[in-house]
Amino acid sequence: MVDATSYSQFTNNTSSAWWKDPCLRRNVLHCLGISLCVYYLGYDQNLLNGLQAVPQWKSYFNSPSGGKLGFCTASIFLPAIATAFLGDWLSSTFGRKWGIRCGAVMIVAGGFVNAFARNFPTFVGARWIIGAGGGVTKVCAPALLHEIAHPRLRANLGATYYAFAYVGGVFAAWICFGGLYIKSSWSWRFPTIFQIAGPIIVLLLLFDVPESPRFLMKKGRDKEALNVLAKYHANGKQDDELIQHEFHEIKAALAAEEKARQISYLDFLRTSANRRRLFVILIISFGTNWVGNGVVSYYLSPILKLVGVTKPVEVSAINGCLATWNLLVAASVAQHVDRIGRRPLWLISTGGMLISYCIITALSATFAKTQKSGTGIAVIPFLFIFFGFYDIAWTIQCYSYTTEILPYDMRTKGLAIFVCVQNLALAFNTYVNPIALNDIGWKYYTVFICTLSVVFVIIWFYFPEIKGLTIDEISFVFDQGMHGNRTVVVEQLKKKEEDSFDMNEKTKEG
Repeated sequence: MVDATSYSQFTNNTSSAWWKDPCLRRNVLHCLGISLCVYYLGYDQNLLNGLQAVPQWKSYFNSPSGGKLGFCTASIFLPAIATAFLGDWLSSTFGRKWGIRCGAVMIVAGGFVNAFARNFPTFVGARWIIGAGGGVTKVCAPALLHEIAHPRLRANLGATYYAFAYVGGVFAAWICFGGLYIKSSWSWRFPTIFQIAGPIIVLLLLFDVPESPRFLMKKGRDKEALNVLAKYHANGKQDDELIQHEFHEIKAALAAEEKARQISYLDFLRTSANRRRLFVILIISFGTNWVGNGVVSYYLSPILKLVGVTKPVEVSAINGCLATWNLLVAASVAQHVDRIGRRPLWLISTGGMLISYCIITALSATFAKTQKSGTGIAVIPFLFIFFGFYDIAWTIQCYSYTTEILPYDMRTKGLAIFVCVQNLALAFNTYVNPIALNDIGWKYYTVFICTLSVVFVIIWFYFPEIKGLTIDEISFVFDQGMHGNRTVVVEQLKKKEEDSFDMNEKTKEG
C-alpha cells in the first residue's frame, strides 16, 4: 500500500486484501486478462530469436539474414503505424472492448497464416496481419485496463500490463528450445502457432469484462457507468463513499475536458501542458527500443555469435533464461510502483542501463581483439543485468505512464501517437540492427550509449512524479507546470467534484 493517496479517506465496501474480496478478484482477473493483449509481442520477440537458432527454419527459408531478416522482423511493426489510429477511432466511437476484439481477431488470423506459411513472403505477410491487429489492441487495451481498475489496484495492474509481454516471451523461448529436437518443419511451425494463445484467451474473457465507465459517461450513459463502478469496486454498493467520489470525479474531469474542447490531435500542440504531454510520450515511444534493448530482443543470436556463443542449444537456453528473468523482474517491481514512485524508477532504470551497456561494449570490444572465451562469456551476465534495469521502468511504465498522464478525451489519441511512433522507431531499428551488427559489430553499441545518456537527462527534467493519485487527477498534473503540482491538482478536482455533486442534487430536487 502507498503511504498516502488522494482517495484513502473514503470508505469502501471491499476487503483490504483483493484476493479475499469477490468483486476485486474479478476486477483483477479482467485486468490481467486484458494484459494478454501484449502476449503476442513478447512471444514474437523470443520466437524470432528462437527460430534463428532452429536449423529447420533457416533451411526452409534459405537462412534469411541482413536486410532480409531485418525486413521480416520489422514487418510486424509497420502496419501498426497506421492501425494505431484505427484503434483510437474504434475505441472512441464503439468502446474500448470493440477495439480490443477487432485487434485480437486479426492477431489470431495472422498467427494461423504465419504457422502454415509455405514460403518466406507468406511468412512475412502473416506478420503484417499480426502487426495490424496489435496496433489496434495496444491503443485500446491499456486505456480500458486503467479505466476499469480499482483505484487501490490501478497502479500495480497498470504496471503489470506490459510485463505480460514476457509471459509470451517465456512460452516462445522454451517452446523454440523444444523445437530443436523436432526433425521436421514442425520444429518451427509448432512454436509459431502458439502465438495465438494469448489473443484467444482475451476474446473469451471479453464476454465478461465491463466497458469503461468513462466511455459510458462520455456517451451519456451515467447509470450504466455507476453500475459498473459499484459492481466491480464496491460489491454492488452504489452509495459507497469511494464509488460516489469516483463517479463525481470522472464527471468533473469530463466536464473540464469538454470545456477545454480537447477532441483533436491538434490539441496536443495548443497548450504548453499538452505539448509537454506530447514530448514525454514521444520520448517514451522512441526510447522503448532505442535504448539498446532492441538489439538483444530480436538479435540475441548474432550478438552471442560476436562473443563466441554459437551452438543452437546454448543460444536457445540463454534466450529462455533471459525471458524468464525479464518476467520475474518486471512482474515483481510492478507491484511496488506506487511505493517507490514513477520518477525514481525511470532514473534508476535508465542510469543502470547506461552503466551496463558501457560494460557490455567494453567486454565485446575486448573479445573482438583477444578472442578470449572468458571475456565473451562475461558479456552474458551483463545482458541479464541490463535487462533487469530495463524491466523496472521501460517495460512496466512505458504504457502505464503514457496512459496515466493523458485526460480521457486525449487518452486513446495519445496512445495512438505513442504506438505509431513506437512502431516506426521499432521498424527502423529492427531493420537496421542486423545490417549494423554485420558491418561494424560491437561498435554499433556506442549509438545506444549516446541515446541512453540523452534520455536520462530528459527524464530528469521532464518526467513528474504521479504516485498516489487517481487516473483523473494524474491527467491534470501536467497543467501545473514542468514537474506538476500534485496538491493543486487534487484541490482543483475536489472543487469540481463538489460542484458536480451539488448540480446532481439540485437536479434530483427539481
